[in-house]
Amino acid sequence: MDFEPNEGRKGLIPPPLARDEALRALSDIRAVIDRTAKYTTFSALSGFVAGAAALVGSGACGLISEWPGADPSRGLLFLLVWTCVLAVAAAGMALLTWQKARQRGQRVWTPIARTAFLALIGPGAAGVIGSAALVHAGAYALLPGLWLTLYGCGMYVVSFYAANFLRWIGMGFMALGAAAWLGPLSLGALWLGLGFGILHLIFGAIVLKRYRG
Repeated sequence: MDFEPNEGRKGLIPPPLARDEALRALSDIRAVIDRTAKYTTFSALSGFVAGAAALVGSGACGLISEWPGADPSRGLLFLLVWTCVLAVAAAGMALLTWQKARQRGQRVWTPIARTAFLALIGPGAAGVIGSAALVHAGAYALLPGLWLTLYGCGMYVVSFYAANFLRWIGMGFMALGAAAWLGPLSLGALWLGLGFGILHLIFGAIVLKRYRG
């Protein structure tokens, strides 16, 4: 590699072409690192918020049977309660994750974050379409199994771009979804509370322990 003398300074500096090649190489290396890195900007508090919202939505796993969110037979009221639960959980995750990334001096919308988000589009779209079909058919009792199963699928997929413990939590959601479909449909609130409530609290506890620093 040729170098140009720099008058008044000791040593040599590379010509512009060599500097451009070095910068492109560093950019390529950074792109590879971004694609292969694991997403770690999790917020423990977002898991606790989502878990608490789900426990309220399920009437504490169905113990408060007169609560609309604990009884799929309430139809649109049941759906409204769980739509509110989803809104609270999603808003909490977005806000608290952004806050944590800011505190750590990191970007939120990194390449690995975009990849993980795109991986969720499939299960998310299937959940919306499946929910619309079941609501149209009046089969509200089948909604808990659908939500738990597809949410578990989403967490399982994201685990390939993030921490492996998400894979086990995802499989837990899928197991609860199967139980909601195969067991008595009247126990839907129990499975929703255990899944979106307890498993989210477990998620928060794991994140608090592993990513406290």
